[in-house]
This record gives sequence, structure tokens and C-alpha cells, in this order.
Amino acid sequence: MGSLELFHLLRPWMLLLLVPAWGFVWWLLRQQNDVQRWKTLVNPALLKHLLLESNAKASKIQAPWHLGIVWTLIIIALSGPAWTLKPAPFSQDKAQIVFVLKVTQSMEEKDLLPSRLKRTVLKMKDLMDERKDAKMALIAYSGSAHLVLPMTKDHNILNTFAQALDPKIMPKEGDDLNTALELASKQLESKGGTIVVFTDSVNSNGLKNDLLHNPKVILYAMVSSELTDAKSFEKATSVLGGAYVQMRLDNQDVKQVSELMDTAFTTAVSGDNSRYEDGGYWLLPLIVLFMTLWLRRGFIAEAWRVS
Repeated sequence: MGSLELFHLLRPWMLLLLVPAWGFVWWLLRQQNDVQRWKTLVNPALLKHLLLESNAKASKIQAPWHLGIVWTLIIIALSGPAWTLKPAPFSQDKAQIVFVLKVTQSMEEKDLLPSRLKRTVLKMKDLMDERKDAKMALIAYSGSAHLVLPMTKDHNILNTFAQALDPKIMPKEGDDLNTALELASKQLESKGGTIVVFTDSVNSNGLKNDLLHNPKVILYAMVSSELTDAKSFEKATSVLGGAYVQMRLDNQDVKQVSELMDTAFTTAVSGDNSRYEDGGYWLLPLIVLFMTLWLRRGFIAEAWRVS
């Protein structure tokens, strides 16, 4: 993945070398300025009559300018321009996911067949198939929140536990999403994780966004679009700084959630320079091209010439 939005320098302090480099180039150019040198030896009032002005333009760039250009390119390369994230080792999915399921009596409604809760489990299975290598955890909540399964790559057992969830086994009625989010955040072992909340409704009053690893929170509306309280979901999304996805009968909602997970992971690791490829080597051909000019006869002597 590469993007100009991710462009930055891995070692920006190397650019400080440009100051002495171009200071030295300036000194070389001053040493080769014949007019400037004659001004120190001949009265300026007489000098203007002794010197002949030439209308001929210089046929080549002075050697110190070549030195400055090459040094600039080398210093930029050493500063580590980067814009591409390294691919995950062995192509494994490193983004962690916590599924948070609302398990209440309202989730037994059948506007989504066979029911909201059972459709949730089916959508979870679709996401598991989409992210085969990701580590996932499962939390159920109503009036209280409970860890059903900690982080695991065994998606089959996670699916089995999800199918067993029922409002009757929940110890307390209610809608304590805050506690569920706090518990979900504690399951994430690193930044870049995503919390996916499957719910048919959300109350933004009292919601807090002080999660441990500051993960991406995706509110997955498991209710028919006709019955969805879009304003409540949008308000909660604003509070949590996350995203809101409406359940659809096709698979586009699953793909949308998966893309949001990718975005969350990329954003989280964008500040980790160890995950970036150093793009300085792309400047090597240009550096070599300019350095071939140094092979011409008399270049070194011209660069160090003192008038």
C-alpha cells in the first residue's frame, strides 16, 4: 500500500546536513569568482574600465553546483523518504478484532430473518471468512458485559460460542454499552484493533470515548433499515469517533466493515516508522547519473579551482 498521504521522512534531522553542504558550495563559488577577487586587488573605480563584459552565456554549469546537487540528493536519500507500508509477514492479518454483541430480548425480533441475533451470528461468520488470519474475541452485553471468548484465531470455536448466546442466559437486563466497550478495549493487545458492536439500537447519552488502545469502533446496525434510528447511530458514532454501518441483505456491508478495519490498522501503524519501507534507494540512479559528470577531464580541478 502506498500513498502520498503517508509520505514522510524517517530521519528528518539528516536534512540539517544541507546547511554545511551548501555553505561549502557557496564558499567554492566565491573562490572562483574572478571579479570578486580582482576587487580586492584593484581600485573598483579603475576595475570597471579594465574588465571586458562578455555577452556569451556560460556553456556549462560550474562544478561546485554539481557537487551541491549530488550532496542534496544523497542527504535526501539518507533522510529516509517513506510512503509505503511494509507487507505483513507471511501475509497474515495483524489487525485484531473484538466482536461485541448486544444480547437482549429486542434482538429476538424477526424484522431480520431468522432473527436479529441469529442474523448477527451469520454476519459475524461472514466477517470471519473475510479475515481468516485475524485474531478475534467475543463479548456479550445487556445490562452487564461479559467476556465470552478471549483473543483467538480459532474462528470455529468463536462461531460456536456466538451461536449459543441467548437473552435468557444474560444475568441482567439493560443496555450497558460503555462497560462492553471498556472490556473490549482491554482485550486488544496493541493499537490498530477494531471493535465491532452488533446492536439494534444505541443510546449516545453517557457514552465515553476513553478506551485503552483507542481502537476504531464500528456500530453495526442489526435492524432493518426501515426501523433503524439513524440519528441515534450517527450521534453515537460522533461521540466514539468511529463509524456506523447499516446491515444489508447482500455482502456489501461486510466488505464495508472489512475496509474500515484496514483503514483503522493503517492509521494506527502510520506513526510507527519500523513498518515503513525506506524509499531513499529510488534516488540512487539519479545520484549515479550526476556523479558520472564527475568523470569528465578536469572536473575535480575545476571544483577546487581558486582564482
